[in-house]
Amino acid sequence: MSGIDPINLNQSAGLALPVPHSAAQAQNSFAKTLANALTKVNESQQTANQMVTNLANGSSDEDLHNVMIAMQKANILLKTTVQVRDRVIDAYQEMMRMQV
Repeated sequence: MSGIDPINLNQSAGLALPVPHSAAQAQNSFAKTLANALTKVNESQQTANQMVTNLANGSSDEDLHNVMIAMQKANILLKTTVQVRDRVIDAYQEMMRMQV
């Protein structure tokens, strides 16, 4: 079974990112971290889907137990991503309601 790696936001953007000194650098750093996290979620979904297809076709040595674990990991990653998205949207809406 090819393992599904958990998302580690500290490592997904790189091990030694410099501290951003401007808003543009912070924005780029956040964008890279977000893109890497979304890539990991997508990869886990694709891996789980491929494992299910291989199990259904009988073309792999994967057992049902490992396929179910991969599916649950992908599901948890997707749910976490949706929760993060919802919180980012809530924070944005709260900032838009602020009076300057």
